[in-house]
Amino acid sequence: MTNPENITNLYEGDQGIIHSIDGGSALISRLAGMGIVTGVRFRVAQTGGGSIVIQVSGTRIALGRGEATKISVYKIAPDDTVCLQPIDKEISVALVGQPNVGKSTLFNILTGLSQHVGNWPGKTVEKKEGEHRRDNVLIRMVDLPGTYSLTAFSEEERVTREFIIREKPDLVVLVVNAAALERSLYLLSEVLLLNRPVMVAVNMLDVASGQGMQIDTKALEDALGLPVIPMIAKRNSGIKELVDQMAAFAEGKIKITPDLPEVSVDHLPIYQQILKEVRPWITEPFTAEWTAVKIMEGDPEASALIEQRDDKTAWNKIQMLLSKHEDALHAVVNGRYDWIEKMTRAAVSHFKMGQVVLTDRIDHVLTRPIFGIPILLAVMAVVFFLTYSVGVPLQNLMNDAIRHMAHSMEPALAAWPTWLQGLLQNGVIGGVGSVLSFLPILLIFFAMMAFLEDVGYMARAAFVMDRIMHLVGLHGKSFIPLC
Repeated sequence: MTNPENITNLYEGDQGIIHSIDGGSALISRLAGMGIVTGVRFRVAQTGGGSIVIQVSGTRIALGRGEATKISVYKIAPDDTVCLQPIDKEISVALVGQPNVGKSTLFNILTGLSQHVGNWPGKTVEKKEGEHRRDNVLIRMVDLPGTYSLTAFSEEERVTREFIIREKPDLVVLVVNAAALERSLYLLSEVLLLNRPVMVAVNMLDVASGQGMQIDTKALEDALGLPVIPMIAKRNSGIKELVDQMAAFAEGKIKITPDLPEVSVDHLPIYQQILKEVRPWITEPFTAEWTAVKIMEGDPEASALIEQRDDKTAWNKIQMLLSKHEDALHAVVNGRYDWIEKMTRAAVSHFKMGQVVLTDRIDHVLTRPIFGIPILLAVMAVVFFLTYSVGVPLQNLMNDAIRHMAHSMEPALAAWPTWLQGLLQNGVIGGVGSVLSFLPILLIFFAMMAFLEDVGYMARAAFVMDRIMHLVGLHGKSFIPLC
């Protein structure tokens, strides 16, 4: 393999491997969405004309010269198999995390065009799968739905929990928000109960630093007993290190021995008694420890594993124990937070208490009904105003173009039967054209809604409308569709 060089130095027919991409997070993220990531093999299909066309995984992608100059590659011979070594190891990896922690950004960068999107069987929740290859290791990845817990109160929580329990991925990678470490570690405390190897990717370290937090990831790794990888996914920072760790795990070079959270000391005897009762009845894929904790939490699905047995002796004993200790749920939660406090005490070396960041100031205004509702109405008014003020002229232009197309075809169709002329002009062109004419309006509207979603405003809008919408039996999220 040669030394790295710029991709613009290659000629038609040359082959290479992406070495690195410079140019900032926006370019890296955009190219990743097209499958252009470090380590991927490509062929130059065409050069000249101010752009370069490369072929990646059977897809031809045109790159402008400005983009291409940011891409460094290894040039390889056509028969060079450095990127196509025989696969010696293959692991399945589940990506888990709370919403908006950068999990999907990481997944898109790693999988590129190899991902497949569908729905989970019997669910409306999106299912995303893909794969990433590092030398002789194939990493099959599943991007599980973002969830705050594994209590199975929502479809997202249920899908995530069921996948880890029943599919038993070789490795779980938990992506956490460094700026909300305590909240993310609570999800980790639940994931660890599922008895799967876990790695922690601490993302958004730049955001945490901006809020006055400094996280010692090595200290966190020592405290957790898990591999911890610092990351800023949007800048492509730390992703190579994460892949290296996953590949090392696949090759058996990493042993994971986590420090597990426990129930509060005052309720430990109760937990042990429940554990003793459930152990004889629990079989794969569940574990007795997970079932005992979930029964203390009041989880209906875990309770059903014992309650629905023909022999009710164990369930009756558990019910008797829980009736005497109605605060069992608090014992589980408090035990987790004691564990979280121990972890953060070891890892968070600096935190500016009481610091009010810009997001807090914005939330203070947007989530107050007295300000939030008028702002929401104003925002929606702007959305609809721009949608129609920009979209309607474009719609008229499209209508004119379609009518012009229909009229221009009249001479060519003059010799055709009248009914066929009417079918083509009024039916096909006119019918399809009337539908296409709404495209500018829809594109503008959904682009603006996507922008509001990306900047986080839609979550605030749902919050401020939740109380009003509940008066008619709906969730705050229902306000936007009703508009």
